[in-house]
Amino acid sequence: MREGSPVSGSGAGKLIAAWSGAWLAAACLAMSPAMADEAHADLVVNAGGFAHERGQAMASLFREGDDIFGKPHARVAAPIHQGRATLVFPNTRPGHYALIAFHDANGNNDLDHNFLHLPAEPLGFSNGFELSLFSGMPSFEKLRFVFTAGSGPQEISIK
Repeated sequence: MREGSPVSGSGAGKLIAAWSGAWLAAACLAMSPAMADEAHADLVVNAGGFAHERGQAMASLFREGDDIFGKPHARVAAPIHQGRATLVFPNTRPGHYALIAFHDANGNNDLDHNFLHLPAEPLGFSNGFELSLFSGMPSFEKLRFVFTAGSGPQEISIK
């Protein structure tokens, strides 16, 4: 017999094989809940308060660590009907997010600003944040919400 070669049928070899199989099964079972939590789902946004149906509704989705004044992780558009729009971010991974939705009244796919660089189109935010003199500027922390596969729609009021 060569030194270092596995011994087929030995008690030690069977013990090692059984231990390896048990360890692998335990590792798979331990990871199963984590993998289930990673199930992707559609993130649905119900936006209301649109003054008219011209243009389109738009929503920008930001991940934790994103600059909410920069490029969003994802952006979607939807038509407006009777003052409401439903926007869907398909196949979204669970996690912490922030949303900004707005009425793109002229259909140019951008949030327009006035000469003071303030938003010139009505907008709304996740987590119930409302822009005012006393609220301060929006931030990821102020807009943060948790999304999971079982989460209901995000409700946003456009003002």
